[in-house]
Amino acid sequence: MKNEYYMKEFWHFNGDYNVIFNLIEVNTESMTATVAINNLGKLTQETVELRKENDALYFEYGVMNDKIFIDDFVSVEGDVA
Repeated sequence: MKNEYYMKEFWHFNGDYNVIFNLIEVNTESMTATVAINNLGKLTQETVELRKENDALYFEYGVMNDKIFIDDFVSVEGDVA
């Protein structure tokens, strides 16, 4: 399943600014995902716990525990400005 999701991207507006997530790995056996996070130019890598809601996988992020759904990530094609 790793290749299906590898480096897909998702932009999340947290109420103040955009946080950019890139999927590195999704492991449905251990129910974890490894994501690269660009938060105000600071790059971090985290392994997050995956949860399920109506057969959709997601993880929670931020102080408000916003749900970030894996299916909302998209492939980045071409030049990104």
